[in-house]
Amino acid sequence: MWYCTFCAINGAIKHFRMPCRQTTAKSLVREALLLAACAALPAAAWAARPVPVFQVHVTGQSAPAVQQAMRAALVRATGRRESASDPVFGGLIADAPKYVQGYDRGPQGELQVVFNAAAVDKTIVALDRSVWDPSRPFTLVVLYPAPDRTDQATDQAGLEQAAEERGLPISIVPLPVADGSGNLLRREALLEMAHRYGAEQLLVGRPPVTVTASAAGATAPGNGPLATGVAPSVAAVPGESPPGATQASSAAASAPGPAQAWQWALYTDFTTQRWSGALTSGIDDTVDLLAPPAGAAAASAPGTTEVQIDGVSSLADYANIELMLGAVPGVSRANVRQVSGDSVLFDLTVRGGSVTIDRALSSSPSFTRIGSANGEDGTAARERAPSGAALVYRYRPG
Repeated sequence: MWYCTFCAINGAIKHFRMPCRQTTAKSLVREALLLAACAALPAAAWAARPVPVFQVHVTGQSAPAVQQAMRAALVRATGRRESASDPVFGGLIADAPKYVQGYDRGPQGELQVVFNAAAVDKTIVALDRSVWDPSRPFTLVVLYPAPDRTDQATDQAGLEQAAEERGLPISIVPLPVADGSGNLLRREALLEMAHRYGAEQLLVGRPPVTVTASAAGATAPGNGPLATGVAPSVAAVPGESPPGATQASSAAASAPGPAQAWQWALYTDFTTQRWSGALTSGIDDTVDLLAPPAGAAAASAPGTTEVQIDGVSSLADYANIELMLGAVPGVSRANVRQVSGDSVLFDLTVRGGSVTIDRALSSSPSFTRIGSANGEDGTAARERAPSGAALVYRYRPG
């Protein structure tokens, strides 16, 4: 589908170059979009990777071992860490041996249990919990600057284990994500790099640094956009003066301070998210953004939503919007329903329906909810949209 979309756009561009036709830019855009509308547009689906959700390492074939493996499988299947201890799954975990389809060996010869995926999925849904699609965004992970050799193997193993436990396909690669001054490349360049390697998104982690009191408040060389302020190594207790402050300050000038948290940034075609935390928070927070929300399945069930995007004035605008809509967590399908002037009406299938789309697009600097911007309520916005579209936004490129 991706190929068909850009074939249509590319064909329209070639048509524009023919001297025998006098075509305005607006009609050219409309022609390209109408051609693209002939096919569904599951944007970014090319970067999804299947995850063996129900093939889990197991310590043995005893009932307790298989039950523990089922807990691990439930975390992967739902994308939620709390699924391992969710009381709703108590019966499913107790009956784990009944769902065993067989046993296998992993790449290192380790024993693995294979559960009946269809049966477990059906039970999860029957218990009113959401199942995360096993085809998941392939994520490129870059640690910048690269940790010391003594830490690199440990850090990589920790990230890979966390990704396996949460069911996120990743690849950790040493890519040049910064310029000569140590500043991260522009968002567009980072995403282009990720896509070149077949990934849908890029996760950049900056290792923690140990600082001294004399460096407190200073910026470490090459910190770039991921850096945060450096905390002093001697902290005062609230409401009290630190004892021996002068002597402590002098002694701390050469003493190492506490290591700071990892700084993480996730770049997708839709948004950029930043946070700080432990090593594994890079994986955990990424999965929390992608997986269905915790709670009842009904709240995150797939639903069809019509979204009208105004301000589509070029082929580049259309291509960017297609990428961004496809990168919204939960979107599994997008069709072009109608093109009118500079407006495009999309028909989306998204986990959580219109609530998910409205929350995502309203928080993006690239889209403005027209209803809110004009002081209209939801009913007025729906009346303005063709074909009864419930959500109307204006695209703001750049």
